[in-house]
Amino acid sequence: MNIVEKQAIDFYEYDFLRGVNTLENIKSKLDSKLYNFNRDRDKLDFLKTLKNTSLEDIKDHISKGCTGCGYDEERNLAIFAIDQEIDSINQYYYFDPKSDEKFSSSEESILHSKLNDIIEKLEKQGFGQQIIFEEIEELKNHFNLGKKTWFQLLKGKLIDLTIESALEKTVVQEIYNNLSEGYEHFTKMIG
Repeated sequence: MNIVEKQAIDFYEYDFLRGVNTLENIKSKLDSKLYNFNRDRDKLDFLKTLKNTSLEDIKDHISKGCTGCGYDEERNLAIFAIDQEIDSINQYYYFDPKSDEKFSSSEESILHSKLNDIIEKLEKQGFGQQIIFEEIEELKNHFNLGKKTWFQLLKGKLIDLTIESALEKTVVQEIYNNLSEGYEHFTKMIG
């Protein structure tokens, strides 16, 4: 658990929902706490942890057999305020990967060509499902995520296509190996 996560859990347990719990009160406490974080990434991590803690708290309370005491209503109000704050930060937050993880324009061009080749091969092999092509096309728009995150996205999309039985495992492995050639350092981290 990192410092931001610990701060979120402590805040939830000892301060966040203590006292009168109106939306204004919850928002005020949340704003005051977020003021202590300078980086938007830390604010988002804090809010994510706070939201997950709230959801777990509701789940635990309901599992104890509670029916309608208002406990979950307060937590849902808090989750609403958290979601609003996340949306607000996401409007101007831009992920900037570390410089060694950024794709160069030539790397983007090579991967773009490889993605086009993959689509062409899949069409020739009779995989004519539109969802496959849309998923692969979408990858072309996300090189700004950086190498590690892009390959995580690639892996997730390929796993989804395998689970949906849109592609066979051997075809997915071939696609992944083709695209990750030369990026072993980043793909090893993904596992």
